[in-house]
Amino acid sequence: MQRRSLLILPLLAACTSVDVDRTTTIVGVVETVDPQSREILLRGQGGAQTGKLVTLIAGRGVQRLNQIKAGDRVTVRYYQALAARAVRPGAPGGQPFAGVAIAREAERPGGEVTRVRAGRVTITDVDRLGGTVSFVGPGNMTRTVTAESLETRTFILGLRVGEQVDMVYEEALAISIEPMS
Repeated sequence: MQRRSLLILPLLAACTSVDVDRTTTIVGVVETVDPQSREILLRGQGGAQTGKLVTLIAGRGVQRLNQIKAGDRVTVRYYQALAARAVRPGAPGGQPFAGVAIAREAERPGGEVTRVRAGRVTITDVDRLGGTVSFVGPGNMTRTVTAESLETRTFILGLRVGEQVDMVYEEALAISIEPMS
């Protein structure tokens, strides 16, 4: 499964930040469902063993969550947003994007509420061919995102494992989950 989030990072030494969002549809197989947190772990690429895992939060519009079980093949529409800026390794921590209020919840069109996480992450893998970058952040949050713009793809080519990035990441919100026939 390709993560269709845009990763916006600065070019080399420049320190810029950008906020981008997108709604995407994927097909996959449900690995686990947590009805309390409304989190669904989904294996993409139609459920292939090589498919990447993605954690989605089922929005309030997703009904009958209790009927979704591990092994179900589903089509999911989800929302994702990401903003980031590079920092030097060893630089002091602190609030990413100083002066920008980071809400713990954000309103989305249609009245949905999503979770926003912010913090310093560490790059764990760079796939130069696929244009993806993986990272781990506070609370061992791991994510993989795909660059879609030429500028972002160019930046990813310069990233190194272990590099640190300040990031604001809006959790993927499942807008709809439909069983496959």
